[in-house]
Amino acid sequence: MNYSPLILIVDDEVAILQTLKESLKDEGFRVQTLADGNKALSLVGELVPDLIFLDIFMPNCNGLELLTKIKKEYPAQKIMVISGFGNISLAVEAIKNGAMDFIEKPFNLDEIFSKISFLKENSKRSAQNATDTKILTEIKKLEIVGESFLFLELMTQIKNIANIKLPLLIYGEHGTGKTLISRFVHLSCHPELDSGSIQKITHHDRDFTVIDCLSNININSKISDLDGTILIKNIDNLSLDEQKKFVNYLESDEYKLKNNTGLIKIIVTSTRSLFRLMREDKFNSNLFYKLNITPVEVPSINKRRYDIPLLLDHWVKKFNDIYNKNITIDAESIRYLRNRFWPGNISQIRNLIEKVVILAENRDSKISMRTLEHLVGERDVDF
Repeated sequence: MNYSPLILIVDDEVAILQTLKESLKDEGFRVQTLADGNKALSLVGELVPDLIFLDIFMPNCNGLELLTKIKKEYPAQKIMVISGFGNISLAVEAIKNGAMDFIEKPFNLDEIFSKISFLKENSKRSAQNATDTKILTEIKKLEIVGESFLFLELMTQIKNIANIKLPLLIYGEHGTGKTLISRFVHLSCHPELDSGSIQKITHHDRDFTVIDCLSNININSKISDLDGTILIKNIDNLSLDEQKKFVNYLESDEYKLKNNTGLIKIIVTSTRSLFRLMREDKFNSNLFYKLNITPVEVPSINKRRYDIPLLLDHWVKKFNDIYNKNITIDAESIRYLRNRFWPGNISQIRNLIEKVVILAENRDSKISMRTLEHLVGERDVDF
């Protein structure tokens, strides 16, 4: 996997494209060039570049208008504008509209390399986060999908703390994959198990037990006599009385013995800040400090949009296999889905793709954006 930063250069002057491309490639960057600015918007959606060099004065394309369009569709996209000597005022205007910096013609390559040095640092960190091939293999088997920097940083953090003999607290919005992450922790806590054991483990109640606090529960009776990994979901909904019982359990000799010998691993998840709840006297302070030792936050899919095309590809293949179909989604539709807001996160994307595959009338169909707009625009109807 190539983690070298990808730079897109948009400029109508072929000589500039060639000079920048060769210089940047010599420095280890991946480079894509485009002479027609009118095609830039669709190409950005396909490439997901780490940085765009954009000429703000092109005969057949208004660079400032293009900048505004790109930033509107891709607010996090990093853009540096290219300006001639007489266009400095336009470059300043571009920065006001979202560009991070400008490069003045004629180019000073050393200045350019200095301005983009942050890209290599991010690339180095991503590569370091992804060097463990075994962890990536296990992630793939558990259908945890992602290659973005935020995702790789999360998985490295999880790997580093998985075997600490303390409860693990995982924050995240609904549908972000907290349960899958917990299953990964479960595997990491059992290094003697080979990758072929994943299916067996994930369906073995005694090894991996899920307790959901959305319903009224007696926490101690649920945990008593259990070994292995215990996932306690939505702990922010656990009553104060049950929270006190949970504190007593974590302080008991039974738990300490099991924990010290590696027989038990407790993971709790929450969609809300436990610290804020504690400050409002809605969460037990003793329990908070016992859990909040190595908190982990799973980012929403809206913060790591780079991974959305990967998720789409994964679920299309998955449901094609399940329903014996050959459904495809074109680049325009992928771009449309990538830019949507997903309040239900990964779960919402998964459900949409299953729906798309099921409803496709023909076994071999290419799904249009109009069809997707209709499906994602549907609302529950009250009767």
